[in-house]
Amino acid sequence: MVLFKQSTFTATGIKSLCWRGDELVDWVGGGRSFAADGTERDPSVNYAYRFDAATASPDGRYAVIYERLGTKGLLLRKGRILRELNRSFYQAEAYEYPIALFNGPDGRVLLAHCPKDYCRIDFEEAETGRLLTESADRKPSDFFHSRLTVSPGGTRLLSAGWVWHPLSLVKSFDVAEALTTPSHLDNGQGLPAPSNPGLVEENSACWLDDRRVAVAASTEYQEDDVGDDGEPRLRPLGLAVFDVTQQTCIRSFQLEEQAGTIFPVGENFVLSLYKHPKLISLATGNVVHVWTELRSGLQDNSIMWGLDDDAMPPPMAFEASTRRVAIVNGDTVTRIEFDLAGN
Repeated sequence: MVLFKQSTFTATGIKSLCWRGDELVDWVGGGRSFAADGTERDPSVNYAYRFDAATASPDGRYAVIYERLGTKGLLLRKGRILRELNRSFYQAEAYEYPIALFNGPDGRVLLAHCPKDYCRIDFEEAETGRLLTESADRKPSDFFHSRLTVSPGGTRLLSAGWVWHPLSLVKSFDVAEALTTPSHLDNGQGLPAPSNPGLVEENSACWLDDRRVAVAASTEYQEDDVGDDGEPRLRPLGLAVFDVTQQTCIRSFQLEEQAGTIFPVGENFVLSLYKHPKLISLATGNVVHVWTELRSGLQDNSIMWGLDDDAMPPPMAFEASTRRVAIVNGDTVTRIEFDLAGN
């Protein structure tokens, strides 16, 4: 059974990757773009700064380039600068810049980031910069937000960040509620406590649909001696699926190796990105395929401080709606398109 199609092309000096239709765009590299066969269009600008990552809106019109372990970003529209973005300097050199572009409930492209404080998420209109979540009632809890992602329907936001000492945790937020009651963003909703009684580190997470999230645990032992009652819950070196609306753990698995960053491939698979990309079934917990020829870095959670060059994730692009991935290794770009119908 063929689960995916794979192709490659050659290009030098790629700094970031985002999908724009069937093209791949290196926004950090000035807007270089690559067709499926590798045909290249030249960049339109050179950014004389340390930007090393990018994310784009679902339609590809807007993009943000930023420094993963820095404080500076640029919001672009069709490759032109709209405005500068900033986050707090506090611990910025340690953990990944929190940023996401998504379609709001009324169709506007919104930007989620932390412009005022490391612990405060705000929404703003991408086009105008108008802040939509300002309120005198805002009193954010002490949480380092990172790796913001939005559910496929744009209804919920996920933050895979951390708290001191440090402990990686996941929080989710209702987008519509945040727009009407901004203080909702000050606490959000964690995973159900009975599903993580030993405070296992929730290292990474991704949306499977508008209700369910997959969460990967660290290799660290849980803090408390918790008996195994056989119920699904997050365990060290584990992977679990949660329904955030019902606050339940649906199923869980033990893995042979930590998952690292995870990306959804349809509703029943995730792509694990620790060392090499690995396709994992959420029905069985089994690794279905490993791309041993591809290097995908050693990032395990939002804290990237201390990773050397070889351990840092290479430029990669993911598009959940079309189930496709692109990964840069050296001068080779590998495109993977998944076909998981019936699986």
